[in-house]
Amino acid sequence: MNEFYVGYLPKAPAGISRRIRAVVIALLVIAVVGAITFASVQRTFVPAIFEYGTQRSFEGIIERKPFPTLLVKRRGSPDSGSSHYLLVAEGKHGADDEVSEFEGKPVRLKGTLIYRGSQTMIEVVKGSISVAGSAEALPAAAKTLGVFELDGEIVDGKCYLGVMNPGSGKVHRDCAARCLSGGVPILFATNNFRGEPAVLQLTDLDQKPLRKAAFLDHVGQPVRLKGTVVENGDTLIFEIDPAGITLLR
Repeated sequence: MNEFYVGYLPKAPAGISRRIRAVVIALLVIAVVGAITFASVQRTFVPAIFEYGTQRSFEGIIERKPFPTLLVKRRGSPDSGSSHYLLVAEGKHGADDEVSEFEGKPVRLKGTLIYRGSQTMIEVVKGSISVAGSAEALPAAAKTLGVFELDGEIVDGKCYLGVMNPGSGKVHRDCAARCLSGGVPILFATNNFRGEPAVLQLTDLDQKPLRKAAFLDHVGQPVRLKGTVVENGDTLIFEIDPAGITLLR
């Protein structure tokens, strides 16, 4: 006779109990394996940091081209060189207005660090820049490395370096477009500059920021660019003709 179970009975027949137990165990095993598999294929967050809420003081020399930068003397020996810290304003804005009257001058300012790998940026506290005669930093001699054709992505420097994670790709495209429209430095992230990952400042052929209409439609997508790479101390500058931006499918 086939087993029959009614819900109000205190115990199911042995055969039905075995089958239900087997099904429950199988479902638990599938759930555990699925969770482990799903976790293993997820992309981990990159080590990009925004020291939100922590303000520091910095001293250096202001440079404006191609993007607002604080040239900071490295600690150590006298010939240890200088580091370039890109500058941005609070929110989705560049720092051009903040630094315009201080170009070429030694200054002291307050801001919040943003960094990813060897790239560093400072979100400047509004109104905190003042002339400081003690700042020491020597501009590096620029060196042309040659013409390169590189695949990568046009990103906004502020989010990509640490304010957002992920700060690239389609999920971040709209945010990047707004930041770049506000004057945040234009960067190009690639995995194949001389066989290694690199982040380059993206400019036109005259080493000026690209016109927004020339590149905003290509933000957050894989693109191929060709141009001249210039090394300026610890910074790489990628000079391109924006008409040659190629969208990769």
